[in-house]
Amino acid sequence: MRYTPLFTIEIEHDYFSVSTPEVLRIIPTSATRRTLRGAGLISKFFQNKLYVLIKHLDDTMPFLQLDNDFTLQFFLEVIGPNFSNITNYAPEDPFNIKLYFSNAVSILDGTNKSVENVLYLHEKLPQFNATQAYKYNDLVRSGSDTAYECLQKIDANTGNLNNGSQFRQLEKVSYVSPATTLSFTGPEKIVALTTPATGVTLSYNKYNPVTKDFDIEVKQTTIGPEENPTGAIIKEVLLSFRTEENLPLEEGIYKVILNTTQEIVLYLRPENDWKSYLGLINIHNDAMATEDQYRFLKEDGSFFTVAPANTEIETRNYKIRFAPAQYLLKYKCKTNKVTNITDDDGKIVFDSLGGNIFQSQLPVRMNEKAIDTISIAYDGSDTFQKTKVPGHRNLSILEGDDKYIVSETFLNL
Repeated sequence: MRYTPLFTIEIEHDYFSVSTPEVLRIIPTSATRRTLRGAGLISKFFQNKLYVLIKHLDDTMPFLQLDNDFTLQFFLEVIGPNFSNITNYAPEDPFNIKLYFSNAVSILDGTNKSVENVLYLHEKLPQFNATQAYKYNDLVRSGSDTAYECLQKIDANTGNLNNGSQFRQLEKVSYVSPATTLSFTGPEKIVALTTPATGVTLSYNKYNPVTKDFDIEVKQTTIGPEENPTGAIIKEVLLSFRTEENLPLEEGIYKVILNTTQEIVLYLRPENDWKSYLGLINIHNDAMATEDQYRFLKEDGSFFTVAPANTEIETRNYKIRFAPAQYLLKYKCKTNKVTNITDDDGKIVFDSLGGNIFQSQLPVRMNEKAIDTISIAYDGSDTFQKTKVPGHRNLSILEGDDKYIVSETFLNL
């Protein structure tokens, strides 16, 4: 008896360069557990990777006991207490804004989400636009899918990817970013109107994987003179994702248009089981999975196989990747005998702030491996090389537009 993985989902985090990033895990939803069990599939999360395996009873191709129109769902759960400190991702409303991953095409523009043939489950990074303003920590990509990290606040019409003081060039990779988030909701949700009015028209539309647009009309409701006879100004409305029979609508992605001028895209999940998780992962084997590159079964339900023999199942290997947080390096010296602090690699440049304090000009990426290329010039003659964050390190946040995280090291020199 042996097992073959149908697909895997690997979590990568650039903070971890030595150990595996054991700050997240992937777990199946209750419904998916039942589906896997009934289909003869097994899911295992091991060393930062989820494996969905199928069992061979003999040397032939295994038989999958499952209709060929289904979705397997998993939650992404934070298990490491330092995840938010080391990660370049901070949702504004963590209880209602969730990360949404899937093996479908982008819901933003209908394009493929892979970069350099890596099957990412999150949206691509937003493409750089020089007319836009950017904030410290923003992640963007070039037209050739090279990733860049914003190092400081940039006003509109002043950004340049080739300016090393504005952006750090990375690799041709993709990272989780706010582009991957959706507002989640149960059957009901209260939303504020951007323009209060005496009447409101609500149009509910569902995402259509064929047209890659929100053009499936679900229902339309109106709050008019009959519902608001006093003509009171309406500032917020209750969205109801229910049928006329008061049954919840089908789970999925919806766009609600309020008075033709306000649009809200939401993920409807009727079960109230998502609030404690970082995100939801949908692995489709239905109409949402429109590209063979991302499907793990063919449309007729058969397996993809490895050519040329075509006797082994071809595993789909998906990825989710996080960027690390950034921080400034600050050294506070006991005396004025420290005359300079430098980086032997020449990548980090320090300024003297006066008062025996030295600080890096630009932020550096957090990494579990301590920086060991810092040299300290002492009393004009001696130089201490390859220091590894000596003394006590304290984290602080600078005031101002960028709100840099600062790693403060106190030197007893």
